[in-house]
Amino acid sequence: MPAQSDGVAAVTPGDTVWRRSPDTAYVDRPDRAVVLDLDHLDRAPYVFEGTAAQIWALVDGTRTELDVVTALAEQYDVPVTTLAGDVRAFLAELDGLGLVLAAGGR
Repeated sequence: MPAQSDGVAAVTPGDTVWRRSPDTAYVDRPDRAVVLDLDHLDRAPYVFEGTAAQIWALVDGTRTELDVVTALAEQYDVPVTTLAGDVRAFLAELDGLGLVLAAGGR
């Protein structure tokens, strides 16, 4: 059950460790990441900027979802609960695209 904060449901970050799919090629820069899905070369490369690029950089196979959220919360000086839902949604989107996997997966 999500935690409650001021009457609004908040997402509690999970303990899933995420890693980049081995079926991707990417170039990281501090403010941008360009990711190519090697299983779907007919798709345009994904370009992540800003926070999306930071999340991509933090998904390294050693950090949990909570670690990713905590690192971003510290950087932006905001509560973890402020970012948790958006980070979870973005990781779910990356997972759905096959760009990230839960550690231990394929």
